Amino acid sequence: MDDAAPTSSRLASLLRNAAFQIVLFVLLLALLWGGQRAYSALDQTKFPTPYEITAKASELPEQAKGKVLLDAITHQMQYELSSTFGWSFNDLLFNRYLLDNRAYRQYGVYHATKCLLDLYSTEIAKLGSADRESDFLYRSRINNFAIDPRSFWFPSAEGSYQKGYGLLVKYKNSLDDGTGVYNCRTDDLYTSFNVVIGENLLGYALGLLQNAQDLSFHELDNRIYEAQGIVLVVRDFVNALYTLYPEIKQKNNEDNMAQANVYLNKICTYDPLYITSAFNSGELIISYLLFARARLTDISKSLRI
Repeated sequence: MDDAAPTSSRLASLLRNAAFQIVLFVLLLALLWGGQRAYSALDQTKFPTPYEITAKASELPEQAKGKVLLDAITHQMQYELSSTFGWSFNDLLFNRYLLDNRAYRQYGVYHATKCLLDLYSTEIAKLGSADRESDFLYRSRINNFAIDPRSFWFPSAEGSYQKGYGLLVKYKNSLDDGTGVYNCRTDDLYTSFNVVIGENLLGYALGLLQNAQDLSFHELDNRIYEAQGIVLVVRDFVNALYTLYPEIKQKNNEDNMAQANVYLNKICTYDPLYITSAFNSGELIISYLLFARARLTDISKSLRI
């Protein structure tokens, strides 16, 4: 009888400990679920449609097309900067470690915006290769948009980008008053599509996902969302070019553009609950990128002079 009492007491203690741990585990799950629900309500996952151009190309003078194309390039970054939690990559609270998917999508948006702004300033917004860049565009891309997206204090990346947008507005005003230059030629269209399919944009996005099966899940999902950010900007840019310059469509590219958009849209709306190297892996995004890139390559070839 004396041995039975301690055994019964130990069993009761073990059961109490197990019950406490189960309750604690359930409370932690509820806390995590509630936190995620609260965050989702504040900063909802949205997949905007491509930047919309309401006017017909035939109704727009060339200078107006220049403003529309610049807006298409910067649309997604403006969207991210003005979102609920702003620029997450260098945020103290909602940073790239806590909200990593959001932050790495923003990093991809920054990368693509910077590449296309360089293209716009050095190729499209000039009369010729020897012509001088717009001072507003030059200063924005060299002084403001060149700031590391991870910078927080000296200088603040978010603040620097906003100043850069102020210079872009001044450039657009210069187009209105006739002092600014915008001169998109057929060879610029060809160059633009080559940049999109090249190693700094879709090629870079593909490189992020090389050997996806060998990447840890936390690195893989960061890379997938960075690639998504790149494609969000690319989609706006190529759709703007296609709308503004009907000669692209006239070279039998209607099906190419439609199919490219199918796969670009699949990437832009990709947001599974879980990503692992075996399930919802980067292989699916790679296939979408390859199909979209092949169609955009066909468009580029059709524009070759």
